[in-house]
Amino acid sequence: MYRALLMTVFLAACGGEEKKAETPPAPAPAAPAPAPVAPPPAAPATNAQSGAYTPDAMAQAAYDKAKAAGADAKPNPKHGDAAAIAAGKAHYEGKCVVCHGATGMGDGVAGSALPQKPANFHWKERWDATTAGTKHWILLNGVQGTGMAPLGLTDDQAWEVLAYVDAEFANKQ
Repeated sequence: MYRALLMTVFLAACGGEEKKAETPPAPAPAAPAPAPVAPPPAAPATNAQSGAYTPDAMAQAAYDKAKAAGADAKPNPKHGDAAAIAAGKAHYEGKCVVCHGATGMGDGVAGSALPQKPANFHWKERWDATTAGTKHWILLNGVQGTGMAPLGLTDDQAWEVLAYVDAEFANKQ
């Protein structure tokens, strides 16, 4: 009893009642984690450009230089050659893909930073408006005023790249 009296005096001095130790409330159940959302599938490559092709001044200057050099009349001696197409793919991946992209749409990482978009090899009218010899000349010499610099390819390597681009991308939508 002495103890109960002492406890009452103590509580009165503190201004309160005897309190029982409170148990903290249980945390609210966590909401289930949302199911991971898969990104939408990549859209298939489409021919972003079509219709008539009119070369700009820089492209026309390159075409004129190729013609003056007699390059425009040359056919691709590697056209349709399976070994040349395979070699051309390796050259394309090493020298061209950064600007023209893996799909040949002109959407490569470096190409997107250029003020003039690289050629889209799926654009039939553009591809058909230029001879194999002119394209070969451009691979070897570049197009002044654009991001298309000479690539340091040999004559045969340039023909192989053209064989690959023609087989893989040209005129395909």
